[in-house]
Amino acid sequence: MIEQKQKNKVIKYWLNGAKKSINLANDVLAGKYYDHALFCGHLALEKFFKAKAVETTNNHAPHSHDLLYLAGLAKIDLDIEQQQFLAEVNGFNIEGRYPEEKLAFHKKVTKNFAVEWLKKINRFYLWLLKQKGKN
Repeated sequence: MIEQKQKNKVIKYWLNGAKKSINLANDVLAGKYYDHALFCGHLALEKFFKAKAVETTNNHAPHSHDLLYLAGLAKIDLDIEQQQFLAEVNGFNIEGRYPEEKLAFHKKVTKNFAVEWLKKINRFYLWLLKQKGKN
């Protein structure tokens, strides 16, 4: 358990990080670093979920990159389509982080692939922000 003042600081830290990461994802996409854009998109969602997990559990966020696990901790209601979406986005973290996966991921991520997925990530991020105000 963390005290309320510290909890608020931690939540703000994660939410600010999420905002920076989503902005970075869009900037990096414009710079044609498509694989990095998707990695940063994943990171934005991860940080948002960590903020909500801290808010919900009154504990520090876990050392996990799994969006579905973090969304569960955050008590965010997801339909099956959203769960499938997050399962796909989880791959952008793994494939963007580990060297043995990076080369294959880099080849897979075309401009069209990255643009389409980052649009979806941006829409989902905006949906999450709207949900935040409902709690």
